[in-house]
Amino acid sequence: MQSIKTTPQLLTHKSLFLGGTGKMLLLCTALYFGTAFSLGIAYPWLSCALYRWEIDNTIINGRKLHFDGSGGDLFKHYIKWLGLTIITLGIYKLWLSRNVLMWKTSHTHFESEKQGTSYYKCDIVDKIFMLVKYYAIILCTLTLGKSIATCYKTYWTLSRTHIDGIKLDFNGKALPYLGECALCLLFSIITLGIYIFFVPVRLKRWEVEHTIAEFAPL
Repeated sequence: MQSIKTTPQLLTHKSLFLGGTGKMLLLCTALYFGTAFSLGIAYPWLSCALYRWEIDNTIINGRKLHFDGSGGDLFKHYIKWLGLTIITLGIYKLWLSRNVLMWKTSHTHFESEKQGTSYYKCDIVDKIFMLVKYYAIILCTLTLGKSIATCYKTYWTLSRTHIDGIKLDFNGKALPYLGECALCLLFSIITLGIYIFFVPVRLKRWEVEHTIAEFAPL
């Protein structure tokens, strides 16, 4: 594959997440209760609604993302993955989150542009080593290094993600992320816990703001 470099012009375009807390809470509530009441059958369709909200509200370097996955397509994979998990007595769960992210990424594209191949390149052995390092950082620092571990895990994941053949990257640092987490904690205490509902969207915005795409020169 030809080397792809980021141009200064494109770097001036911000990465933003425009999703709101209200819609997120509505979708998460529907996912939880819908899955429970349907005995898991509605899970793929409700998950796709959440993925679509997340991706369609994401802008990378000024270019909007679009999700074209369907619940019906995910359902076919969902049945296969569920069957493999049961047959292997739960061992296949090691592959499950990776496969879901691979499927989700394959249906993510830049809007209004010629679509290329989107993929998440992840070897299961490499992922296991990443998770070992992630949890080791947290345990060895008595959770004080969780911001370092989180930024490392996010960088590891995004650096293996390609949207329409364009590689993503992450330049977020642990100290600013720790500051965001500290503010979330402070606001949650001040509001007697109410602000905790806004935390996922706030941290998602921070993550997206530090996500860049290595676009080819124009």
